[in-house]
Amino acid sequence: MNAKHYSILQLSNPDRLVREYLLKNETLAPLISAFPEIANFEKIIAERSFEKKKRTILTNVLTEQYEGLNTSAQVKENIQSLNRDITYTVTTGHQLCLFTGPLYFVYKIISTIRLAQELSNRYPDKKIVPVYWMATEDHDLAEINHAYFFGKKLEWQTDQTGAVGPMNTKGIHEVIDELEKLLGNSPDIIALLRTAYSHDTLASATRFLVNELFGRYGLVVIDGNHRQLKSLFKEVIHNELFNQDGFGSITSTNEYLKNHDFKTQVNPREINLFYIEGNVRARIERKDENNWRVVDTDKSFTTSELKKLLEEQPELFSPNVVLRPLYQETLLPNLAYVGGPGELAYWLQLKSFFNQEKIAFPVLVLRDSALLLNSKALQKLEKLGLTPADLFNDAQVTIKRLVNSEDASLEEEKNQLRLLFESLAAKLKAVDSTLEGAALAEAQKQITSIDHLEKKALKALKIKEENRINQFQKLLSECFPDGSPQERYDNIFQHISTFGHSLTEELYQAFNPLEQRYHILEQENVLH
Repeated sequence: MNAKHYSILQLSNPDRLVREYLLKNETLAPLISAFPEIANFEKIIAERSFEKKKRTILTNVLTEQYEGLNTSAQVKENIQSLNRDITYTVTTGHQLCLFTGPLYFVYKIISTIRLAQELSNRYPDKKIVPVYWMATEDHDLAEINHAYFFGKKLEWQTDQTGAVGPMNTKGIHEVIDELEKLLGNSPDIIALLRTAYSHDTLASATRFLVNELFGRYGLVVIDGNHRQLKSLFKEVIHNELFNQDGFGSITSTNEYLKNHDFKTQVNPREINLFYIEGNVRARIERKDENNWRVVDTDKSFTTSELKKLLEEQPELFSPNVVLRPLYQETLLPNLAYVGGPGELAYWLQLKSFFNQEKIAFPVLVLRDSALLLNSKALQKLEKLGLTPADLFNDAQVTIKRLVNSEDASLEEEKNQLRLLFESLAAKLKAVDSTLEGAALAEAQKQITSIDHLEKKALKALKIKEENRINQFQKLLSECFPDGSPQERYDNIFQHISTFGHSLTEELYQAFNPLEQRYHILEQENVLH
C-alpha cells in the first residue's frame, strides 16, 4: 500500500477553535496543560502522580473484565504494569458502535496506540499503555445501532432501553446475515463478527471485537461502569450533586471562549449526572433545597437519602458528556486524550472544572485522518488525469478542469472589448462629457452578452464531457458518501474485505497523531 501524507489543515477544515489549537494560539494556553508536542510530555509525566490504591483497584477490575478472554501477552503485561508507578496511559473513548461503526472509531484507537509507542520510544524508563474507554453508559441507541457498507445502512432492531453496554446482543446475528450477502467471499470477517456478537452483552461483544483487532498492540479496553471504579469518583459526584461545581466553572470558560470569538461545543447542566439502573438512564435534577428527582421516572430523594445512596451504591450514578472526562482521568494515570475535532473542542471547555476538582488535565491530541483508495478508484483517477488530493478541492473547480473550461473562456475577448470601449469613452468625453457614461454603459451590456455566451459554451463542453463528469461525481460520492468524509461513514470491515487484514497494520505504520497529518492510502498493483 502506498501512503501519502498531508497537513491535517490542508485536507480538512475543522472548527476555528480546533484550528487555532493546532496552530498553538496562545489565547488557548489557559485552557490546556500543554500543546501536543512530544517534548512537552516530560513536564506532564513529572507532574502526574497516581495513588497506589487506585492502581491496585484499576488492575484488579481490568483483570476481572478480561476474565475468559483470549488475551495477548502484551495486554496481560500492560494490565499488570498499571500497578507500577512508572506506568502511564494514553486514552481514547468511543461509543459501542455496531461492528465498530464508522472508520474513525478505528482511526482513534490506532492513533492512540501509535502515540503510546512514540512516547515509549521517547521516554524508555516509563511504561506507556494505550487504552480504549468503552462508553458503555451511553444511552443513545440510535447513534450506535447501525453501520454502513457499500452505501447501505445495516441496522440492529431492538426495543431495549437504558445504557447500551448491558444490552443483550439478541438480533445482531440477523444483521450479520445481511452483511454476509454484501461482503461476498469474506468468511473470516463474518466468523469474527459471529463470535464477537455471541457474547451476551454489547459491552462484552465490543471488548472481544476490539481485543481481536488490536490486542496484539497491547491495547487495554476498560468499562467504567463498575461499582469499584465508581467508588473512586464519589467525591466528585458529591460535589456535582450538592455544589454544582461543573456548571459555574464551564460557564466561565464558555464566556472566555465567546469573548475571543470561539464557538462552544457543549453547555453544562446544573447537574451533569444520570441515574442508571436496569433499563433506566435518566437525568438527576434538584427540585428544591432538600429534594431531588430522576427525570421521567417516579424516583425522588431527600438530601440525606441521596447522600446515603451515593455512599452505598455509587454505581447508580452515571456521568454525562461533561463529567465523563473527569471520571476517566480519575481512574487512569493518563497523559493524553486522543479524539476527533468535536471532542477536542469540548475538552477545551473543561480545564477550569478539572482544576476545581484537583484532577490532572491531559494533553489533547487530534487523531489521524485517512482516505482509503482501492485500485478501482485509483484507475478512475488516473483515467481522469486527477490526483487523490484533487478529491478534496472544490468539485466545480475540478469539473471545469475536466472539461477543459479554458476552451470556453472568452476572458481575453472581454479584456480587448474593455480596452476598446475605454478608448472610445475617452474620445467621446473630449467631444461631450455626457457621452462617456453612455459608452461605458454600452461596454457593460456587451460584456454581459459575452458572459452569457461563455456560460453557453461551458454548458456545451459539459454536455460533451458528460461521461467524464459523471465518472468524477461517482468517484466523489464513493470517497465522500452522502457528502461526508469516508471516515465518518464507511466501516472498517468493508475495506478489510478489499485491502485485506493487513489494513490495520498499514494504518498503524502510517499514523502518528503528533504529526497532525491527513493520510491517503492507495492500494498497490493498480492495472495500467
